[in-house]
Amino acid sequence: MSKQRRKSNFRNKTVGDARQQKEKASSYGYLNLPKGVRVFSVKEKTRSVLLDIIPYEVTDEKHLDRHDPEERAVPGTLWYKKPFKVHRDVGADNKTVVCRGTIKKKCPICEYVIERMKAGADWDEMKDTAAKDRNLYAVIPIDSDDHEEEIYIWDISQYLFQNELNDQLEEDEDNGVFPDLEEGKTLEVKLKWKKFGKNMYPETRDISFEDRIEAYDEDILDEVPNLDEVLQIMSYQEMRDLFFEMDDIEDEDEVDDIPIEDGPKETETKPKRRKKKVVDEEATEEDEPEEKPKPVRRRKKVVEEKEEEPKKEKPTRKKEDDRCPEGFIFGKECEEHDECDECDEWADCLEEKERLEKE
Repeated sequence: MSKQRRKSNFRNKTVGDARQQKEKASSYGYLNLPKGVRVFSVKEKTRSVLLDIIPYEVTDEKHLDRHDPEERAVPGTLWYKKPFKVHRDVGADNKTVVCRGTIKKKCPICEYVIERMKAGADWDEMKDTAAKDRNLYAVIPIDSDDHEEEIYIWDISQYLFQNELNDQLEEDEDNGVFPDLEEGKTLEVKLKWKKFGKNMYPETRDISFEDRIEAYDEDILDEVPNLDEVLQIMSYQEMRDLFFEMDDIEDEDEVDDIPIEDGPKETETKPKRRKKKVVDEEATEEDEPEEKPKPVRRRKKVVEEKEEEPKKEKPTRKKEDDRCPEGFIFGKECEEHDECDECDEWADCLEEKERLEKE
């Protein structure tokens, strides 16, 4: 009796496996890298790098930099950075995940932080769980021995680069043309190295602007990755599962598309964490290391929207709005200043900001 030939369906299986391997190969933490595009990084002890920051065409309707009156970061326009937020040390494996506030959707981790602060938790207890600001840039290294002169994606915290860039742009507004293809500037980014755990990470200490040797042709925009499509963002349920290590919560369809103004209230369930913090690859660059003293700025803080909200020495406010201990506008300016990270009123201020955005 002859054996019946077994059916294998190899075609679908092998193609599916190849596709999965390709997806894994293009994944870098929470980034989905386009084919042929690498992440920009610098070798330890590098003192300075020359970079051209190339703009990309915005497609995200909810871009965090969007400002319609100035047509800034509006879909269809060119912009030079993709701001986003992350939560670190999430779940038993201490993963870094993109906060759903990046797409203006409810985030279970942010909900947990707010609920704990309302319950009387100290900010020192919650600050590592709260979202941290980061930015993506499309950059071309210039005259580098360690990099090809091609487009890379640079992922770096607001604290380690953009804050210094903001200071420099306030000092000389003419340098604001730096991302322009024709009139743009090359940035010389000077670095200082600091230690976190066993790892070293670079912090920007100064930025200078140089005239580019050549202008870029508009065709280069076809090579620039769409930074709005690079981030891996979990559904509400996936993130909540990971954070609380739970399997028995409501169906994803019921919560995944809840906008940031709505959403279920957080439960008292506490997330499962390892007792000992694990320093992984992503911890080589910290957003705001605890050992860092509060920086003394040599320039005033940048106010991006100068026309709408001119800075006053002592703004006149209603008594009920005068709750910010630093003198900023309660609710409206939440998370826009370095002082917000250490503020005892952060949770109430963030809640007020969300309320104002709904009006």
